Amino acid sequence: MAFEMGGLNSTSEVWHCYFHFPKGKSKEYSQLRNYTTAKYGAITTALLVLIILSIPAYQYFVIHHYRLKFHYLRRFYSTLNHYISHEHHPNCRTATWTDRLVTRVATMTKALAFYILLHFQTIAQLVFWTCFLSLLSLVDIYHGDLIFLAKRLGRIAANCLPTVLFLTLRPSPLPNILYLTLIPIHKWLSRLIILQSVIHTIIYLAFFNYNHTWEKAWKTENLYGWMALAGFLIIIVTSLSTFRRRWYKVFYFMHYAWTWIIVACLQVHVRPEPYSLYTTANVSILLGQVIYRVHLTTVSTRGEVKVIDVSPNLSLVEFPSSLIAKPATAPGAHIRLTNYSSTWIVRAFKQIIPNYHPYTLVSLPQDRLQRLVIRKSNFKLDDGHRYLITGSYDPHLLFVHFKRGNKKLANPKWSLSKLHIDAKRLLIVVGGSAISFALPILRVMNYHGIPTKVVWVIKDFRDILILKYFEGVIHGDDFEIFVTGSDRIEEKDNVRLKHQYSSHASGFGKRSIGALSAHYDLENEETTPLLGTNAQLSTLNQENQFEDVDVGINSDEEDDSGDCTHYDASPGCRDTSAIYDDIDDVLDENVSDYLEHDVNEDEFEVTNDSVAHGSSARHISSPSTNNHGNISRKPSTNEPFVPIFFRNSPAQDMDLLSQFQSVTRKLNLQKRIYKGRPKLNHRYYNWCINEGFTQCSGPVEDENHNLVCCQDLPRNKVVEADLNAEKIWVIGAGPKQLVENVKLWSSENGLKFHEEAFYS
Repeated sequence: MAFEMGGLNSTSEVWHCYFHFPKGKSKEYSQLRNYTTAKYGAITTALLVLIILSIPAYQYFVIHHYRLKFHYLRRFYSTLNHYISHEHHPNCRTATWTDRLVTRVATMTKALAFYILLHFQTIAQLVFWTCFLSLLSLVDIYHGDLIFLAKRLGRIAANCLPTVLFLTLRPSPLPNILYLTLIPIHKWLSRLIILQSVIHTIIYLAFFNYNHTWEKAWKTENLYGWMALAGFLIIIVTSLSTFRRRWYKVFYFMHYAWTWIIVACLQVHVRPEPYSLYTTANVSILLGQVIYRVHLTTVSTRGEVKVIDVSPNLSLVEFPSSLIAKPATAPGAHIRLTNYSSTWIVRAFKQIIPNYHPYTLVSLPQDRLQRLVIRKSNFKLDDGHRYLITGSYDPHLLFVHFKRGNKKLANPKWSLSKLHIDAKRLLIVVGGSAISFALPILRVMNYHGIPTKVVWVIKDFRDILILKYFEGVIHGDDFEIFVTGSDRIEEKDNVRLKHQYSSHASGFGKRSIGALSAHYDLENEETTPLLGTNAQLSTLNQENQFEDVDVGINSDEEDDSGDCTHYDASPGCRDTSAIYDDIDDVLDENVSDYLEHDVNEDEFEVTNDSVAHGSSARHISSPSTNNHGNISRKPSTNEPFVPIFFRNSPAQDMDLLSQFQSVTRKLNLQKRIYKGRPKLNHRYYNWCINEGFTQCSGPVEDENHNLVCCQDLPRNKVVEADLNAEKIWVIGAGPKQLVENVKLWSSENGLKFHEEAFYS
């Protein structure tokens, strides 16, 4: 206790010996303080300009040393996996106490490494900007003079504001930089300068109390300072993820409105050195963004925007390419869209506070029509309505480059042949409506002959119907679709969907932004609609958790449990049509009357209404519980997905099932749809290095045209030293958890990764 008190006293003594308030103020003292404050303000500005200009060079360095980083990461992970593997596992009977301890340490180390990898950007930003601002604020403060410190904190925070605003420009003026990649810098620099502003205020309040000069707190110039501080605090509170998710429109309005107010207040509050130059820069950035947004915005006429209801969850939006003011130069670009108001005041307000909704373009610039795949939410798009369309904004794909050809042309004509592809193979893993990002990339890669596999995770199997509008793009071998939701349509699902997407939603939340994967929102990835009830919010969050992937711990090692057994009924080697041998030969006549097309019974499972909430009358045994005892479910292989309908299902449900059958047949997807989540393991790594298969749902023909288990085909073993992993890319898009898991898996296997999501 004495030691603790001694430590406290020592700290207090250090504080009082170094940090102190001035005992008086002479003319020379004031001049020195103002000169020092102005000097470090100028140094801050110069360093910020250098940092901004160095961002493209930093990105170039990171890109060209990307593989080197993950080369070492893979060796590190492989060493840890060795101690986490079967022979060292704590549950193994032969494992010793030492083995268990080593396994536990290795597991915790790997978990920590994964955590650091996922949050590396945040950690780096926080450390860098804390050191940067602290160093500039604490050096040369006249032997700990707190007024020197207070002046410095305020001046540096004010001088950082143009940089904070510059980092939000859309698109970024910096070469080869996607504006969304600068958002994390904007966030952390903003938070730290707000912290500096708070400390600046606290020191001055303590000084007023020390000198008994509280009247100075209410001087006109300081009142503007109070207003600016209030704006900073409102911005930081409304920017918290919990607040932003629940009341996104409030956050958005406060963010933009208070930015304008803060810029005006600082012009009056900052003294004695003129702040006019910085105010000019701030206003120029804000006004320039509005002017450029107007230039980039077109207005649709009635009937130009067509909305097609595809499934209970997804819609397809089509509009002419002429509505894109700035055509994209790369696949996967996005636009920003909002309702058009007949009142010019509302339209002007939307340009100043642009609460637009970002959507990924599924089409390419050369197409006559542009398409969007969106998930239905409280922001309701209606067929034939008028909309403001802004964009497009290019993604920053490191493996796709647009060759302009004739550089004399300001806008050279875009074509697929002008794209340079720097990739050997692509594995694209997406969840929900993020399929809109995968489809244009798949189309480009197919044109250039680059092997590409799309793994699509969805909750509702009816969402597959969206693929019928991309018949020329989809090939069965390119896709693996995993359905994590139910294999049957319940009546309560239709009731929930009917109410959830009703146009009678509460007025304030009616036009809010979509959920995590709704609209495939590239910027506000954590936002969900401004819903009227917590139940709806919970439903959307749960859906995003369903659209996820599992990751194998030892994903780079072969797993004997995943090998295909030679039983005829093995789930890894069987023909999927054999599942349905025990289904009745004839459908109920009432069911047949519902169908516009012939339904093949072998593609659906029929149940009776009386067992709608229990096991079906003719339910097929799960591979894991086969009565004969010769089938064991392989943990690394998913079973085929089989939709189930009831004998008196509504006509709407039967029509959806009929469309499901037609679409999957036409696109050759019948044997590419699986139940549950995909597990990223050695199978997908083998595909990336052109060595083997991923999922295996039936027998295939070998080189001699004999039917064999797909996993028994001979593999082309690749020597690791000869593997050109520089050109193998893994792409993750969609819900946050999915993207993070894909990122961890690709880093563990030393593959390049592109993350089409930006999280705070």
